[in-house]
Amino acid sequence: MKRAVVVMLVVFVCSMFAGIIDALESAKSNSPAYLKLTLDREQAEDDYQKALLEARNKRQELSAQLSKMRADNTYRESLKSFVSDFLDTYFGVLDSQLALEIAQLNLQIAQIDYKEKKDLYDRGVGTLQDVKNASATLIEAEKDVDTAKLSVEQAKRDLQVLVGEKFEVKEPAKLNLNFSLPTVDELMDRSLTLAMARLNVQIAQMDLEGLVNPSQYTKNQYERNLKKAQADVQAYLLSLRKSYENQVQTVRNAIKSIQAQMEKIEVAKLQLDTVQKNFSAGVASERDVLNAKLSYTNARRTFLSQLKSLLKNVCNVYIDAELDFSKVLSTILGE
Repeated sequence: MKRAVVVMLVVFVCSMFAGIIDALESAKSNSPAYLKLTLDREQAEDDYQKALLEARNKRQELSAQLSKMRADNTYRESLKSFVSDFLDTYFGVLDSQLALEIAQLNLQIAQIDYKEKKDLYDRGVGTLQDVKNASATLIEAEKDVDTAKLSVEQAKRDLQVLVGEKFEVKEPAKLNLNFSLPTVDELMDRSLTLAMARLNVQIAQMDLEGLVNPSQYTKNQYERNLKKAQADVQAYLLSLRKSYENQVQTVRNAIKSIQAQMEKIEVAKLQLDTVQKNFSAGVASERDVLNAKLSYTNARRTFLSQLKSLLKNVCNVYIDAELDFSKVLSTILGE
C-alpha cells in the first residue's frame, strides 16, 4: 500500500460528525438489500463447495471456480451499490439541512427587498412593477422554504428507515486525508474480471486438448475459441489498467478539490466575519450579512457534495482491492 496523499487536518466551526460508521453498521444489520447480498454470497459459497465435491475432472473444477468468481463479482458490485445508497442517504440529511439554511437566507433577503421596494413605492419614488416583482420573489422564497423543510423531514426519515433507528447527523468536525490507496498493480491482481478471463483461457485450452479424433472443422472452432479467450485477456490487461488508473486519479483529484474547497470555505468565513463586524459598526447592511452567510453556506454545501463523492470513490477502490472500506471511512472521518 502506498501513500496517496499528504496529511491534512481540517477543523470546522460545526459540530462533530456523528457516527457514520455506527450508522453504516446499523444499516448493514437493518437493510434488506445488504441481507440479500450477504445471503447470495453464502449461497454462492455453498454452491461452489458442492460443485467441487461433485466435480469428476479438472474441467468441472474450473467451471465451478468460474461460477464462484461470477458470484463474487456480483457481490462486489452489489456491495458498491449498497455503500453508495447509504452515503446518498446519510449525506442527504446534511445536504437537505444546508438547503433549508440557504432557502431561509434567501427568504430573509426577499423580505428585505420587498420591504424596500414597498417603501419606495409608498413614497412615490418606486414603481408598482418593482413591488410586484419583489412580491413574486418573496412568494417563491416562501415556497422554497416549505419545500426545503419537507426535504429535511423526508431525508431524516429515509435515514431512519435505512439504519433502523434515529441518528443525529452533523457536519464533520475534522477530516483526515492521510490514508493509503491500493496501487494499480494491487487492483489488477485482485481483478475478478481479469481472473475470469484467464480462467476461460485455461478452460478453452483444456477443451482443445481434450478433443478426441475431432474433425478439422471442430478443431478449428476450438482453436479459435482459445485464441479469442487469449485475446480477451490481453484486452482486459489494457482496459482494466486504464480503468484502475483513472479510479485512483479520480480519488486524488477529489482530494485536491476538497483542499481547494476548504480554502474557499475559509475565505467565505473570513468574509462573513468582516461583514458582521462592519454591520455592527454601521457600515454594512443586513442584506450584506445575509449574502455573506449565503456564500458561506453554499461553500459548505459544495464541500459536503465533494466529500460524499470522495468517500464513494474510495470505497469502490477498496472493495475492488478486497480491503476494509469501513476502516478507510473511519480514517477519513476521524472516527
